[in-house]
Amino acid sequence: MRKTIRDTFELVKVLRLARENMVAAWPSAFYKREFISERILGGRLYIVNCPEGVEHVFVKNAQNYSKSPLNTATLKPLLGRGLFVSEPPLWTRQRKVMTPALAHSRLADYGRMVITAGSEMIEAWTARGPAPFEVDVNEPFTLMTAEIISRIMFGYTLGAKGVTLYEAFKEYQASAGRVHIGELFGFPSWLPRPGQFRGRNAVKKFDSVLLEIIQAGKARGQDESGDLLQMLLAYRDEKGLPMSPDLVRDEVASIFLAGHETTAITLAWAFYLIDGHSDAREMLHSELDRVLEGRTPAYEDVEKLVYCRAVIEETLRLYPPVHIFSRRALADDVVCGHPIPKGAYVTAASWLLHRHRMFWEAPSEFRPARFLPENVHKIDRFAYIPFGTGPRVCLGKHLGLLEATLLLAMIAQRFRLRLVPGHVVEPLGRMTLRPRNGMLMRVEPRPS
Repeated sequence: MRKTIRDTFELVKVLRLARENMVAAWPSAFYKREFISERILGGRLYIVNCPEGVEHVFVKNAQNYSKSPLNTATLKPLLGRGLFVSEPPLWTRQRKVMTPALAHSRLADYGRMVITAGSEMIEAWTARGPAPFEVDVNEPFTLMTAEIISRIMFGYTLGAKGVTLYEAFKEYQASAGRVHIGELFGFPSWLPRPGQFRGRNAVKKFDSVLLEIIQAGKARGQDESGDLLQMLLAYRDEKGLPMSPDLVRDEVASIFLAGHETTAITLAWAFYLIDGHSDAREMLHSELDRVLEGRTPAYEDVEKLVYCRAVIEETLRLYPPVHIFSRRALADDVVCGHPIPKGAYVTAASWLLHRHRMFWEAPSEFRPARFLPENVHKIDRFAYIPFGTGPRVCLGKHLGLLEATLLLAMIAQRFRLRLVPGHVVEPLGRMTLRPRNGMLMRVEPRPS
């Protein structure tokens, strides 16, 4: 009886902690175990914490696992039936429709659009004068990346409307974008949950901009750019019917979320890490000076900015924006010798996997050299999953890496960003992995 009471008390503590901050809920023992099975509410939660298990669940036997309702509950109010929460056959169709917009052949054009928007932010910072200033870099980075994804994918210049999107998404994350105990108990979706009302208001703000973007795309019609929005609007099924307006809206919302939020917070974490590691900062600046010789980066420079790219990839290891991936078993399975019953929730937490003591040397240390060309072969690709893996790997992975590398190079070339003394940085794991109190930094011109 005492053990039951104690276990129940511990479970409640973990659930409360998980709702507030998922990455803080992981016990230290999980960072050295390869498979974890925990009893929760009469069932079991299975955590696949090794490359072999990740490959099995997400690649080799991916057809046996659907997106977990626990994983999508926070996304559905915002993304509806969009690509990130839908299942086959809708997911298969939508993925096929949207893939051409992210083709490798388009990256050069996209890179030039990234450079244009990045230059606009840098010019705005430069216009503030030579004196240093303080700013929570999450905001300008998010406004910049939202502008980039809007121009690239929707042919639309956001301008001041980017602020509305930024504030709406921040409000959504703070309210509806949490793990709720109701989801863990399997309560039906129609029951009210904490933060739902505030979350719906945030979605209305979000939609006020998205619907304007879609209307502008309809008015523009087809042109030679052939952007993603045009692909969605031009689609016709086998009966000649267009994609429903609600689904177009859901896919625009999905691409907007994936295309700006993750890159913005990756940049914030990258500058935080660079500020705290003088050796990495010096190597980054040395490469920028050698490759660029004082000029603005071009798309063609990306392949030469190997250390800059390594900084981004190591940042994604330590602070993966998507810190957890969950699935639900459609049939009985065996993973790493452990039986998985039908209906069980199976999780891979990139936060755990990327800091696992068995698969990484000095896993908590910031070492960009891990991702230099001469070392990258040592990394097991199923121990490093910042973009997910398998059939549902992030559609915009290559664009995201290109964008983050170029923007890091452009900003670090011109400015030194230092964490404001006394500002507390704590990773907060909800929909994405953000710094709880923002990232307040002192921006000063980098000495020439």
